Amino acid sequence: MAPLRRLVAPLLVIAALVVVVPAAAGLRPIDRRAGEVEVPRVRTGTVVVPTGHARGRITVVVRLGAPPLAQWTGRSLLARGGARRLNVAGASSRAYLTRLAQAQQAAVAQLHRAIPEARVYRRYRVVLNGFAVDLPAKELPALVRQGFATKVYPSVRYRLALDHSPQLIKADGLWSAAGGGARGDGIKIGVVDDGIDQSNVFFDPTGYAYPEGFPKGGTRWTTPKVIVARAFPGPGSGEPGRLAVDPRASFHGTHVAGIAAGNAGTTAPAGPDHPRTTGLSGVAPRAWLGNYRVFTVPTPIGHVANTPEIVAAFESAVEDGMDVINFSGGGAETEPVNDAMIETVANVVAAGVVPVISAGNDRDDLGTGTAGSPGTAPEAISVAAASSDQVFASSLELVDVAALARPIPFRPTPGARFPASWAAGLPLRDVGTIGDPYLCGPEENPNAGGLLPAGALTGTVALVQRGICTFTSKVERARRAGAVGVVFVDNRSGEANTVPTQLDLPSGMVADADGAALKTALAQQPDARFRYREAQLAIQTGRSGIVTSFSSSGPTAFGHLLKPDVAAPGGQILSATLPQAGGPFAVFDGTSMAAPHVAGLAALLLQRHPAWTPRQM
Repeated sequence: MAPLRRLVAPLLVIAALVVVVPAAAGLRPIDRRAGEVEVPRVRTGTVVVPTGHARGRITVVVRLGAPPLAQWTGRSLLARGGARRLNVAGASSRAYLTRLAQAQQAAVAQLHRAIPEARVYRRYRVVLNGFAVDLPAKELPALVRQGFATKVYPSVRYRLALDHSPQLIKADGLWSAAGGGARGDGIKIGVVDDGIDQSNVFFDPTGYAYPEGFPKGGTRWTTPKVIVARAFPGPGSGEPGRLAVDPRASFHGTHVAGIAAGNAGTTAPAGPDHPRTTGLSGVAPRAWLGNYRVFTVPTPIGHVANTPEIVAAFESAVEDGMDVINFSGGGAETEPVNDAMIETVANVVAAGVVPVISAGNDRDDLGTGTAGSPGTAPEAISVAAASSDQVFASSLELVDVAALARPIPFRPTPGARFPASWAAGLPLRDVGTIGDPYLCGPEENPNAGGLLPAGALTGTVALVQRGICTFTSKVERARRAGAVGVVFVDNRSGEANTVPTQLDLPSGMVADADGAALKTALAQQPDARFRYREAQLAIQTGRSGIVTSFSSSGPTAFGHLLKPDVAAPGGQILSATLPQAGGPFAVFDGTSMAAPHVAGLAALLLQRHPAWTPRQM
């Protein structure tokens, strides 16, 4: 939830604005046709009110005065090749944890005397000193007045934001480095996500052994490769929320874990979005994995997680001895002083653990300044998504055009049906040679007018630039000119995006660079024909390292920090997943896929340089 704010000031501002607006200005209607997709006046659907809100209750995280173990100066430290790392099991650490537990118990007793309806359901001592409490919203002022409450954080909702991509970040150089290569041996990567399917072939435990003190958590979900399995059920998650892997809901964490530490030499059988692919490997293929499931709460937008469960998972990962934590999730940044995850991430680093967090996927929709929490934490390694040097896609191929003999990756419009003529061969016509390359109307209303001469595109597929007017209006102009389909040229950098609406003609998108190549070829041979191949191919593009259009960017909304910190492959990544998501392997996009590349690389670096601290990393 967002921080509570008084309503009086906004109402006064609105009143002032009403007073000062001159009569001549008037109110202007919203043009719902502007942009690429027409916005409906009313959208059907159901507004879902969280159960706690419907009962007038709220969840917050309360911080107590004493520092957590990770910040306590007398804590036990564990030597690891010269590094100073938190030893939770050390004598002084155990004694301090006991003191914190006693102080928390006294605080909870005081809380129940002041607010009998309050329910404490999670406690933290390692990366935070405090607890999560569910209480009537009207009792918040009473909670804040309690002497033990030095800080009250809101509970924020977070959502979920590979074959040779390790080579793109030079992981293979560490695999074969002089003096003995690093493949992640002995390093533990904690994946805080929606669960890891330990039975996937990418995590075959053959040749592994549990380290001392493991397995931990739910042993029905552990193997000598996936050595920890814990679930952190959120409110309303029910019995499925207690599963470390839910076969009906989990999919994302398995994909993330495979990118970070999937076994080398794995073969992915052909699937709906990729051909049979051999030689797959995670970035740190010999690293152990820890499964910390937090995305357990079902909502209309998928399973989400809340602050109390995420803090608990980070704390458990530190207690379990993870060397790296990967969190491929996030939400909109809130005021940092009101974000419990900022303090949590800082204390993860103080404990000697490397936090790697995805930046978010909101730049396409919301522009710059969209880097999300907790990736905005100063101590986090926040990761943007960049293109890979190959895509798994259907393709377009020009017929008998020597200047462009390679297949062009093509993303069909959702729901598009392609007649046999697309596979047999059709003429492709660049509308820029006839009129406006965007196929739009006049500037004052680009979605109206702008018709081409009758018959100008008869029997052809129109090559049209994306932008300025809606996809629907472009297709209608093409149809009236006689076109039998449309190929859109993306106006974002990187690989082609999906057309965000269904259209009346067969259509799809190609990348901006491929669109430019098609236009050049058509200029040399205007009567060129093309064929559409529906089969999914692994197409080498040779243009890796381009930040994807969806990848959230900085500067941060609060503090204007330069986030994210690094970029890694996050477009068209093949990795493991569950059958309900197209598994056992599938291709996903997102900064969720970029972060585990960096988490795996951190594991390799820790193996090579065990004395390095998280800040050096």
